[in-house]
Amino acid sequence: MALRSEATDRAPWHRDDPRPRRVASERRSLHVTMRDGVRIAVDVHLPRDRSGPLPVIMRQTRYFRGVAFRPPFTWLPVEWLLDHAADTRERFLAAGYAWVDVCARGSGASFGRRPCPWSPDEVADGGEIADWIVAQSWSNGRIGSTGVSYDGTTCEMLLINGHPAVQAVCPRFSLYDVFTDVAFPGGIHLAWFTEAWGGFNRALDSGRLDQAFSNMLRVQIRALRAMPQPAALDRALELADSEMAGRLYLAAVRRMARGVRPVDDDDASLLEGAIDAHGTNFDVHQGALSITCRDDAGVAEDYPDASIDLFSPHAHVDALRAADVPIYGYSGWLDAAYQHGAIKRHRAVGGGGSQLIVGPWDHGGLGHTSPFSPSAKAAFDHDGELLRFFDRHLRDAEHDDPPVRYFTIGEERWKSADTWPPPGFEPRSWYLDEGGALADEPPVREGVDRYRVDLEVTTGRRSRWDSLLGLLPPVGYSHRRELGARCLVYRSAPLERAIEITGHPLVTLFAASDVDDPFVFVYLEHEQANGDVHYVTEGQLRLAHRASDESPAYPLEAPWRSFRRRDFRPLEPGEVERATFDLLPISWRVPRGDRLRLVIAGADHEHFALPSSPPTLAIHRGGSRMSRLDLPICPVDP
Repeated sequence: MALRSEATDRAPWHRDDPRPRRVASERRSLHVTMRDGVRIAVDVHLPRDRSGPLPVIMRQTRYFRGVAFRPPFTWLPVEWLLDHAADTRERFLAAGYAWVDVCARGSGASFGRRPCPWSPDEVADGGEIADWIVAQSWSNGRIGSTGVSYDGTTCEMLLINGHPAVQAVCPRFSLYDVFTDVAFPGGIHLAWFTEAWGGFNRALDSGRLDQAFSNMLRVQIRALRAMPQPAALDRALELADSEMAGRLYLAAVRRMARGVRPVDDDDASLLEGAIDAHGTNFDVHQGALSITCRDDAGVAEDYPDASIDLFSPHAHVDALRAADVPIYGYSGWLDAAYQHGAIKRHRAVGGGGSQLIVGPWDHGGLGHTSPFSPSAKAAFDHDGELLRFFDRHLRDAEHDDPPVRYFTIGEERWKSADTWPPPGFEPRSWYLDEGGALADEPPVREGVDRYRVDLEVTTGRRSRWDSLLGLLPPVGYSHRRELGARCLVYRSAPLERAIEITGHPLVTLFAASDVDDPFVFVYLEHEQANGDVHYVTEGQLRLAHRASDESPAYPLEAPWRSFRRRDFRPLEPGEVERATFDLLPISWRVPRGDRLRLVIAGADHEHFALPSSPPTLAIHRGGSRMSRLDLPICPVDP
């Protein structure tokens, strides 16, 4: 590969777009009243020089549709600092679209309260906003919707209304199954995220933009501290992570911005009333702490009989299919577990014109996560790709795009397919063997490896999970070799031929424990011939959730687990149980002469809830208990 300073993810199918990237525009802010009298804050952005009605992009957000800055920042181009959609919006306005931003019910300058994320009322609001858009003189009656993370799920849930004007949606870097994609991956509570995200939301909902922004800044600083730094910079970052520095951040944000931008002609009384209405909003962390299984009731007080599936898109698959609208699922290989969400959505809902793309990105797509890229800053034109999709479905432009595009790390190359998983990949097994070997032949002799779980093991503050809060330092996994000394590690022999792994790795473990409710974390790694070790992907399972079910809610390449109370079965201490589960999907090339590594741990303490006590895991191997790794591979030329 030629040396370049640019990241390797630039899209070869993109052509120069002659349209400008920025034009003069105008904004109008107002409240639109819903069926129950709740007033929803809406911003309408229009290109100033327009002729006739326009197609409309609608974004519903719970993170403020806009921020009110103080002088002199009101006169400076700083909106992008606190509005991640600013550049995308400008690009669409320049391309001749109208853009509508909406503060979701119970957030920002909108009235109402939030009984849970994506509540039935919030979803219905989307349909009424679409009605309102269609009735405006600047609208041509064709609506698309997009958003990142929470806003991405909002645009997907918009389809439940079956509104005929909504003709294409692109949920970016967003979940499909709330339980498995973010709240409880593998049935284990992602406690760090629900607590941090819950705190961020509380700050926003109470009008404390300064507190919310300060919390996010501390996340960035801790990620920087996790990177190797010169001693002087490390000391500076330690000071930047102090309580004294935190007070300075609060003061700086208060000096820059007042908070959410009110609607036009508001004398501040309306905004004050809206914020007061948010005082009893749902606490996502407390809701998650109240449940263990998918069907546990009581996650939200307003819906005492409902489970977490109430606000999960996958539970509304019939309505999503009935909408018959093209969906562009959009994610990255290290976008927490959302790449799996995008794949599940694409396979379950599909539909004519639907697409899937998975790139070498983190959450939000700003970071290029391949260790083989010359730059950690993504070069991919995300806004150009969005325009390509919406031009096709809202303007009838001709684009012959394949249903699936994915990026292979290590080869640093985009590929396409008609389906996911792509054809041509066959499962190959590697077996856990004595001496920490990962053997390519089944071991005859039975054995067992015992591991006292180290509860201090962590994947660090630059992990795929940390990227959920908008990580700016590049996602990365350092010190993997040193970490292996605190876990069980199995290494393959040097590969005789290069392989490409594309799809869903599976792990089968025959395991016992001295406690009845242990957790297992499994990491697939790539060890280069020079000794460098790269994280590839991971999977986890709360072993009490090991039971599989024959009635999957969506297509999977692994045994389906219901995660329901009826299937929650604590272990009998000392009894060996079999569990097969998948690692998060990936596309990765391993050259000839390099090795595979499989690492087994029992905790990731900076992200996931911990078991009640440190268990000892007994991993059985060989003979009739073939613990193994199954990889979807295709041999490739060296």
